[in-house]
Amino acid sequence: MTTDFIALDWGTTSFRAYLAAADGRVQDTISAAEGILAVKDGAFEDALERLIGKWDVKLPVMAAGMITSRQGWIELPYLPCPASAADLARVLHRHTTASGRHIAFSTGLSYRAPNGMPDVMRSEETQVFGSLDQGVSHFVTPGTHSKWIATEGDRLVLYATYVTGEVFAALKEHTILGRLMKPGPDDEEAFAMGVRAALEDPAGFLHRIFSARSLGLFGELAPEAIASYLSGQVIGTEVAHAIRGNPHDAEYAVLASSGIGGRYVKAIEIAGLKVRYGDPEAIVKGLAIIARKAGII
Repeated sequence: MTTDFIALDWGTTSFRAYLAAADGRVQDTISAAEGILAVKDGAFEDALERLIGKWDVKLPVMAAGMITSRQGWIELPYLPCPASAADLARVLHRHTTASGRHIAFSTGLSYRAPNGMPDVMRSEETQVFGSLDQGVSHFVTPGTHSKWIATEGDRLVLYATYVTGEVFAALKEHTILGRLMKPGPDDEEAFAMGVRAALEDPAGFLHRIFSARSLGLFGELAPEAIASYLSGQVIGTEVAHAIRGNPHDAEYAVLASSGIGGRYVKAIEIAGLKVRYGDPEAIVKGLAIIARKAGII
């Protein structure tokens, strides 16, 4: 049994590989803008070896993320919630590459909300399983498609997806709301103003966001601040919806770096809730937990 392993977080647009100890401590990292959509003709083995070829081929590899999606290396069915890391360990898909690397692919989770709407995730569940020692049961994973996740004990029981990052990018780049924007540093005051407006009127999203243009037209919002204001509007709307029905004393762990993670922490604080940063590399610890339960490390 080895004490080291390789963790892969292979997403739609990015690739991250970690040389890690069995407890999830990261020893080396490789990052590349080579997500699954950048791999031509399904040549995932070649891409992997080109990216991590310097690492010992005998080390076991644990892989999570969109690499197990329909567009990835191998499509694996979602495991329905509630589910634990042990459940994921039982359904790992094993594969040996031409170079002799042994890879275990970890699938994602599905959840069907009370309204009948299905939801899916790949990799966020592994981040959460690597964060259960945080002492909280509510987790947020910001991103293009952010997730709000609840756990009970060692099981992930429910979650909801918000296409916040994608909506913000579309509004900024492809609507009139972006026409007055000028590049500039993050404006915390403008962001907070957008969040507060969203929290006060969650249902008024389509009306509220027009103010990103009208405030600029009337000189009440600097061109360099409009993007921050619109970001606050979009993230604030997400927060307002996501916290409905949760206990007011719930504490949230945001699993992201200080950039986008900082915006979510600020928005949750403005909503009057307790929040902390989690480990942005929790996926490595989560994969280590799954690997140990599967007897791989």
